[in-house]
Amino acid sequence: MTGRILVIDDDEAILHSCKTILEDEGHEVKVAAGAAEALGALREKSFDLALIDLRLPGTDGLEILERAVAIDPDLVVIIFTAYGTIESAVEATKRGAFNYLTKPFTAGQLVAVVAKALDYSRLLRDNVRLRHELKQCCSVHQIVGHSAPLEMVLGLVAKVAASDANVLITGESGTGKELIARALHANSARSSGPFVDVDCAALPSTMLESELFGHEKGAFTGADHAKRGLLELANGGTVFLDEIGDLSSELQAKLLRTIQERTFRHLGGERLLHVDIRIVSSTNRDLQAEAQQGRFRHDLLYRLDVVHIALPALRDRPGDVALLVQYFLQEFSRSAGKPRIGVAPEALSLLERYQWPGNVRELRNAIERAVVLCEGHTVRTRDLPSYIREQAQLGKRIHAALGYKAAREQWVESQGKAYLTTLLTQHRGNISAAAREAQISRKSFYELLHRFSLDASQFHS
Repeated sequence: MTGRILVIDDDEAILHSCKTILEDEGHEVKVAAGAAEALGALREKSFDLALIDLRLPGTDGLEILERAVAIDPDLVVIIFTAYGTIESAVEATKRGAFNYLTKPFTAGQLVAVVAKALDYSRLLRDNVRLRHELKQCCSVHQIVGHSAPLEMVLGLVAKVAASDANVLITGESGTGKELIARALHANSARSSGPFVDVDCAALPSTMLESELFGHEKGAFTGADHAKRGLLELANGGTVFLDEIGDLSSELQAKLLRTIQERTFRHLGGERLLHVDIRIVSSTNRDLQAEAQQGRFRHDLLYRLDVVHIALPALRDRPGDVALLVQYFLQEFSRSAGKPRIGVAPEALSLLERYQWPGNVRELRNAIERAVVLCEGHTVRTRDLPSYIREQAQLGKRIHAALGYKAAREQWVESQGKAYLTTLLTQHRGNISAAAREAQISRKSFYELLHRFSLDASQFHS
């Protein structure tokens, strides 16, 4: 990826070499020898990346960093320093720098750090673009990511939101089904109306019926006063039925009638109530299979599943992990009253390689824990949950265990499939690369794939 880069340094030799090296890579490069010239350039045009010397005559590179980010909050900054101390790097990170580069540096080092920074810049700006497509609504600011699977979801949300069609959102736990439901509501003509969230799995069937439809005084033991139901309270807005697959057969029938006729009665009531609602529902189950087995009504499923939005698991969008980590670090740094916290490269590498069975919710919890536990301003490997650190050692373990048959068999049975899945995801189904990292032969790798019924082609992307 090429980009627009501003280089700020009082050393003409550095400016010349940076300009030459980066322009040879296809970048558009502007150089500035001082603060006034640099800030003027930032006000005149937009840059993807700025490289700023830490020590400039008459001013401080960190001060320029803060003023530059104030002009363009999406600007990604790398600090040059001939004083490559931990203190200067931490201070630069606290004030918003993406990375730092110690002088003297090679052309290869410069090109590599610029490439990573521009990738991050692209993620930031593309995520902003996606949010603009969804009307910059406050409810979608937490939908973070750039991956193709997520882009497809957000594109579908943008198309469907304006309609009144019922939507079924499917996906594993922790993938963000409620966020998508709120985005649909907030970008619809019903956005000024209520959004009512109903957890179908949280209450027993009898209590859930009363919560949904309301009841009259005396309708059942303990009903000492009349109560309006959630469907009634949602009139003119959206009802989000979370975990719809947990609805009892009796409630499925009653909900179907409500959807068809747009009317219902309170429990114990005779008066017919009319309601104008849009229904968005979610499940982590396969409702088609449930319907085939008689556990979910086909006719209700057809009414709910007018538009189907399938959310990808986090392991299927690994390129989004780094951006989500940065987002959660900012969130929890603010809530903890700490300065901006960064993440060490080795810790980020572990987070990107982990499979995240709990998806975005699990990642969020891991980062919250790391922010609480970290000392200083950088999350390190030791701050991550032990199970994440342990999975990173699986490759080493399998290699060591190969020499001991009993240990190998025990490890393969308990951890093998998860490890193979991690390798295939990381290497996009490339058998040779995955076998190389596991330090076993291709033949042995194929044998393990066969043992666990894994198909490497499913991991191609």
